Amino acid sequence: MPRASIERFRSIGVKKRPMDPINHANILSEEEKIKERLESLRRQLIYLHEELPCLTQCSYLGNLLQKLYEIREEINQFEQGLIQNHLKCCISPMIKVPEEVVLAISKLSSKHHGAIIVIEQENTIDEHLKGGIIIEAVVNAPMLENIFYPGGPLHDGAVIIRNKHIIKACALLPLAPQDSGLKALRLGARHSAALGLSLVSDALVIVVSEEKGWISFALRGQLYPNLGTLGLLQKLETASDKEIRYRT
Repeated sequence: MPRASIERFRSIGVKKRPMDPINHANILSEEEKIKERLESLRRQLIYLHEELPCLTQCSYLGNLLQKLYEIREEINQFEQGLIQNHLKCCISPMIKVPEEVVLAISKLSSKHHGAIIVIEQENTIDEHLKGGIIIEAVVNAPMLENIFYPGGPLHDGAVIIRNKHIIKACALLPLAPQDSGLKALRLGARHSAALGLSLVSDALVIVVSEEKGWISFALRGQLYPNLGTLGLLQKLETASDKEIRYRT
């Protein structure tokens, strides 16, 4: 999504709630850790690239597959950390997202399984919900993945999380106003519902796009697009290509 379009969307004349003050020291304190993790992933990708000619030798294939699995797991863990840091440092330090939710949205993103997850904050949101199936279960990643499995009976609608418990699935949320600018940005019903609820409550709404697997957040009348795993992999591959060209 072009930056100009994002900024235009954020500048739309919707009355927004004040955000919590951001402590920029938090961003700086995490920067070195992020760089180290990225450097580790970059080196592993370079190693994998250099070993590809060995695929014709069966004795190497098992080792390469194991290495690929390790890289994938490290990328998933890295993305989970970036999501939490993005919320804490760039959106609101007061927002807390259960680790199981972060794990679930990372996996949903990698599979391009569309989802919308509402995490209730201080104010109850019952008055803004329509319908839904009562769940009442401790939140866990496998359950969220099953709920949003394409074609499943609870796939449509939102999951509502309160105090680390899934209280409802398949709930309908209020939509954003027609003039909110979502159509111009080619964002669909899930993003409209996420923005709509964020305009009338303090809930955090997380959206996973089916088309590209992007992860987005809506909070207090603002939408925060996020590239997710796809963008991370593109950045890593670009860095790896540059390193390989430099070395050759």
